[in-house]
Amino acid sequence: MAEVKFYLEKRRDKITGEVITKNVPIFLFYSFHGQRLQYYTNMRIDAQKWNEETMKVKKNYSEAGEYNRELTRLKAKVEELYDKAKVLNETPTLEYFRDNLNGRLLDLIDKKTIWEAYKDYLKSLAVSKTPKTVSNAKLNYKILEDFSKSRRYKLTFENINQRFYDEYLDYCFNEKKYFNNYVGTNLKRLKAFLNWAHKNGYHKTVEFKKEEFKNTWENTEIIYLYYDEVMTLLNLKLENKTLAEVRDLYCLGCFTGMRYSDIKGLKPENIQGDLIVNRTIKTKEPNIIPLNPHSKKIIKRHAKKHLPFCMPQYKGGDANQYLKKVMEKAKLTRSVQIIHFRGATRFEQTQPLWQCATFHTSKKSFVTNFLERGGSLTTAMAITGNRSYKSAQRYFKIADTLRAKEMAKVFGSVSAYKKSK
Repeated sequence: MAEVKFYLEKRRDKITGEVITKNVPIFLFYSFHGQRLQYYTNMRIDAQKWNEETMKVKKNYSEAGEYNRELTRLKAKVEELYDKAKVLNETPTLEYFRDNLNGRLLDLIDKKTIWEAYKDYLKSLAVSKTPKTVSNAKLNYKILEDFSKSRRYKLTFENINQRFYDEYLDYCFNEKKYFNNYVGTNLKRLKAFLNWAHKNGYHKTVEFKKEEFKNTWENTEIIYLYYDEVMTLLNLKLENKTLAEVRDLYCLGCFTGMRYSDIKGLKPENIQGDLIVNRTIKTKEPNIIPLNPHSKKIIKRHAKKHLPFCMPQYKGGDANQYLKKVMEKAKLTRSVQIIHFRGATRFEQTQPLWQCATFHTSKKSFVTNFLERGGSLTTAMAITGNRSYKSAQRYFKIADTLRAKEMAKVFGSVSAYKKSK
């Protein structure tokens, strides 16, 4: 996509013949599909206040902020209009851009149904999001479709309201038996679609933005392995090659905090000395993870065996099933209490660790053990790529050893006090 540019009009005074430098019109220029859009921004500025290189008003002038915010808004609007036309497989015209920029909305959408709009949304996601994100959005589409058929609820943008919210929760909790967090996740995905559709002119309703239309999210127990359990797993002798490889994949997560998708995607070029240098698949953010003796040994053990990757390749579902077998062999039978809520109803279940552990627990094991053994939360967040301090703080609640150490550091240990008596 071509870049949106701004420039000052070059016009000469009819009497003096000199270029006009006072109160000069600012124009927007955009080249697309062989066409050139020149659009007057309804703003004027003296030439001495204009920076041709940045295509903005110079910052040392008092009105710069207001002018530059409007230029940024216009640039974003043009790019948004182009993207919308691309998603809808339409060819944008000069009139399409001018009419929309002037506030006379040109209806490319032609009042599409919510289902047609959702399919456009999926096309848009496919351009910039990961396959996992697209897959989750498709799953959410299917859930909405099943809800609409089951409850005979004609879904339109206009009736995404409080009645829909109540009906949807009743369907999820009482008919599908979903727990709160799964329902909350799908409500979040629905809101992402509705926000996209609102931004792109498919509807004008804002009911879904109200406080009553809230996610049913709750903090769940953090299931993780104690440090000695991780070491038991690491040192377990396994004759079966598959189980040994899955064990190494899991333990690498416990020692690096990497997601399973990132571990699978590791390539030799990502290993630079004693560092893992990569870009995470989920967030697309660059990340640097220091290796330790355990993680380095695991990677070295698989060197050049799985090219072009560093580690063996297993599908997530298969890997989790093999992991349960490995943990059972390691006799990781510690009882774990799992509590879920369906609405306000509490469901409690106790399972042995090996039965409820998945690859997702390797990252949780890393963070918890990192904190308990003296690491800081800030560093743990940097290593794992966790950007939410609020969610990361949950690990402090379970790092009992760390809390005991901090208490002793501040007030002295109980054992030392007893000796002094």
